[in-house]
Amino acid sequence: MLKVVLAIVLSYLLGGILTGEIIGLITKVNIRKKGSGNPGATNVYRLLGPLFAAIVLCGDVLKGVAGTLIGSWLGMPELAPWCALAVIAGHNWTPFFGFQGGKGIATSFGTIIVLVPKILWLAVPVWVVLLLASGYVSLASIGAAVALPLACLIFYAGETSILIYGIIACLFAIYRHRANIQRILNGTENRVFRSKKAREEER
Repeated sequence: MLKVVLAIVLSYLLGGILTGEIIGLITKVNIRKKGSGNPGATNVYRLLGPLFAAIVLCGDVLKGVAGTLIGSWLGMPELAPWCALAVIAGHNWTPFFGFQGGKGIATSFGTIIVLVPKILWLAVPVWVVLLLASGYVSLASIGAAVALPLACLIFYAGETSILIYGIIACLFAIYRHRANIQRILNGTENRVFRSKKAREEER
């Protein structure tokens, strides 16, 4: 039991280390008070450009990978779905920044790579198509999240813990994007494909 608790707690704490916040400290840009205020790769892209956005994206994805593997490193690979949810929760509700974290999409992607890689055959095309069709990263992320539990049923039929992981991860993503959903409905959500001038005006 002690190892189980340790694995979940470590995954959660790892998730709480926000790459976007670290980049903000290095560049002296207050990510929380600029653009959308979200410490994720999309907002960093708008504020600081593609290089720093790529760093944030890679950092958050790798965090998802490492967090999912913590159970295995402690000799309990069966904990992978729960460690995956813990690292996503840590990113979304980080204990290091007043439980105000990111949206968890990149970190979720990292957990998928380790835990349910077959799902990428469905989730990635859904994300790309919705992004290209709408220009909204948020809508693309929500669509991919909704596809997650469906893909769990298709590719991992009969694996209850995987299905539970898919449902909870989907609900996490939708909940964290609730403000984005409202802005999309209001027509005020920012599109990712914006001019350099527009990005400069947000800084």
